[in-house]
Amino acid sequence: MNNLQAYTYNENNNHNYTIAIQPIVDGDLKHIADELLYRANESSYSADISDDLQATARACAVAIYEIGIVSLCGQRQLFINASHQWLTDPDLRGLPADQIVIEVLENTPATDEVIASLQHLRQQGYTIALDDFVANEDSEKLLPYCDIVKIDISTPVDTDLVSRLLSRGVTLLAERVETQADFKACQQMGFTLFQGYFYEKPIIQASSSIRRTASRANQLQLLASLYKERTSLTDIADLIIRDPYLLSAIFKRANSADKGAHKPTARLVNCLQILGIRELRTLVSILMMASNSPASRLNLINGLTRGFTCELMAEQRNLDGQEGFIVGLFSLMPTIMETDLNTLLQEVRLGRDIEKALTSQAGALGRLLQDIQSAESGEPPSDFPTDALLRAAKQARMLIDAHSAP
Repeated sequence: MNNLQAYTYNENNNHNYTIAIQPIVDGDLKHIADELLYRANESSYSADISDDLQATARACAVAIYEIGIVSLCGQRQLFINASHQWLTDPDLRGLPADQIVIEVLENTPATDEVIASLQHLRQQGYTIALDDFVANEDSEKLLPYCDIVKIDISTPVDTDLVSRLLSRGVTLLAERVETQADFKACQQMGFTLFQGYFYEKPIIQASSSIRRTASRANQLQLLASLYKERTSLTDIADLIIRDPYLLSAIFKRANSADKGAHKPTARLVNCLQILGIRELRTLVSILMMASNSPASRLNLINGLTRGFTCELMAEQRNLDGQEGFIVGLFSLMPTIMETDLNTLLQEVRLGRDIEKALTSQAGALGRLLQDIQSAESGEPPSDFPTDALLRAAKQARMLIDAHSAP
């Protein structure tokens, strides 16, 4: 896979898909940006896309909400491919404007809706690029709203077109630059950005992360709640805790370096406040588009049951109920998400107290978790309500049954 840096994520049922990032360099060969690419599986050397919207959603979900944009490409800009539907769906445009370049696909029609979307995106601070530019009626209409024009140089380049574009003040990016001779020729024509196999060999990194999500119905209800005129973060949190993958994504994003986190927060409501309603809408929409398999119903019920039990006992012991829930649920998250605890904690920052509780059952939260596990084994602590497990299990089943996908 020439000059692609790929990150592979595995799913059950052979649904293995990969993201790749391809470097973009300037005239001094300084690596200044990356293009985010979707790959159907780790052996794919080119895109195999049947749904442009889902491909972009999956790539963004992995890059931003799993790996984290800073971990993926540092402070460099990240180009993402945007289909017509992506551009015109307001739920999908709340990505970090200071680092994301919206790359408009070459087959995008220049409708009034698309043009209005590009105008709005530029007002929000996004950089806009036109992919595989060929002069035609649609591309000419889109050109005034774009900052970067990408031209495929694997076919003869129209030098008159290059001169005309440069006179309009756009930045030209040469795609498919195979050799140093190609690079120098493009420089002489006026290109200032370059992308192609001449730059570096591929570096492939595999990950054991598994994307598992709860029901689509729950996600739809959550999205609807995010658009209510009066939105309660507590109500939103109640919906989020039903979805392990979404919960992990929110903790990771809110506590990421690119969100300015210096000390991780272990409270879900605080995470929601850090992200804000706009990004939450985008996050939920992207994960809805990207997801393709529900969590194991039994494992999810068990995780929620332990979470609700820990929440009940935490409040009874004057501890934070939400932190208790997180400890309970995350103690079974490795089973729910089919990964190991160390990998999970490397990817999701939960704070020292919760991490100690999970890894060594230390502190008040650790003792709480230990007591709940003892109660599950038939040896409850003295202050444990006799019906706590039954009440928590009933609550968990009611949530799953009420929001199971049809």
